[in-house]
Amino acid sequence: MRIELEFELEKPMINIDYRRIVLSWLKTCLNSCNEGKYYIKYFEGTKQKDYSFSVLFQKPRFTKERIYLADTKFRIIFSADDRNKTGLIFFSAFLGMKYKSFPLAEGNSMVLQAVRRKNEVLITEPTVYFQTSLGNGLCIRVHNRETNKDRFVTCGDDDFRQEALRVLQIQARQAGYSAQMVSSLDIEPVQCKKVLIFHYGIYVDTTVGIFKMQGDPDVLQYFYAAGMGSKHSAGFGMVQVLQQGEAEYSSRNASEIAAKQMDAMQEGSAGL
Repeated sequence: MRIELEFELEKPMINIDYRRIVLSWLKTCLNSCNEGKYYIKYFEGTKQKDYSFSVLFQKPRFTKERIYLADTKFRIIFSADDRNKTGLIFFSAFLGMKYKSFPLAEGNSMVLQAVRRKNEVLITEPTVYFQTSLGNGLCIRVHNRETNKDRFVTCGDDDFRQEALRVLQIQARQAGYSAQMVSSLDIEPVQCKKVLIFHYGIYVDTTVGIFKMQGDPDVLQYFYAAGMGSKHSAGFGMVQVLQQGEAEYSSRNASEIAAKQMDAMQEGSAGL
């Protein structure tokens, strides 16, 4: 399920570490819904989460500590794998948060004004060209147990493909897919670049752009719905489908497909 959330800020600015704000807001949503019965499921323990999100600002101007916006409105695209009804759970929680003020620092606040269902792409081919969503990037974390330090691998590193595949295979297995279904996974950067994203007080190296992915269509559908890679539930790894099939990627064709998909999503949106 894909959901578009429209917010209004009291002041046209937000902290540079805005993913932390969104995560806090999501926790408040579940804590306020059905007496908090789903909060433990999604926010306590280390169980892998099956959702992702991307935050969209209008004409943002970035400074060291804040993002200044053209107006007071911004959007969040929330996407979830629905095998465990995650999308429905959050959708209900979002409706319960409409028009409720959520306090932010510096006397600011944000209010959810609209909740809209978005159309999704059905993946039927074993080859898909994914593009990272606006305001998003693919995070691939390599943890060194001896030093207890993390390294974030990007498309410019020699071991990117190897480490990305390792992370994605682990994610798919933890999501319940069989070893046989996961064994055919492959990822190849097509048009990518490294981008630094400020998250919880540190800069995280990510990769943005277009990837060619191969694998079982059900597994690829899961990555499209839940997000892919490390930290995918914290505002990383959300993707759009540009093209399906073995045909060589064409930026012109993919742009036309993406435009048609955007038009269809807008026409198929259900506002609440």
